[in-house]
Amino acid sequence: MSNQTPEPKVTAVEVPTDSIWDEPPVVAYAPAPGASGNSIVALVLSITSWVVFPIVFAIVALVFAHKAEKEIAASSGAIGGGAFVTASKIVAWINIGFYAALIVMVIIALFFLTILGVSGN
Repeated sequence: MSNQTPEPKVTAVEVPTDSIWDEPPVVAYAPAPGASGNSIVALVLSITSWVVFPIVFAIVALVFAHKAEKEIAASSGAIGGGAFVTASKIVAWINIGFYAALIVMVIIALFFLTILGVSGN
C-alpha cells in the first residue's frame, strides 16, 4: 500500500488573443480653450497696480477685464479665461478701495492738522 495521493489533473484553458483587454482603451479629451489675451493683460495690470500707479492701472485693468468678458461671452466657449477676469476684477476693486480709503484718511488727517494749527506755521 502506498500513501501517495494521485496527482490532480490539470487542463489548459485557452485565452482568446483578441480580447478587449489586450490594449488600453484610447480616451480622447478635447483640448482646453486658450485664455483670452485681454484677461491675461487685465490680471497682470491689476497685480501691477499695487506697485505702479495704483488707481490708474487698476482702472485700466477693469477696462481690459470688461473687454475680455465680452470676448469670452461672444466666443461661445471657444476662448477661456473667465477665472482670470474674475480675479483681475477682485484685485483691481480691492486696490481702488484701499487707495481711496488711504486718500480719504490723508485728507482727514490734513484737515485736523490744519484746524489744530500744527500744519508747520
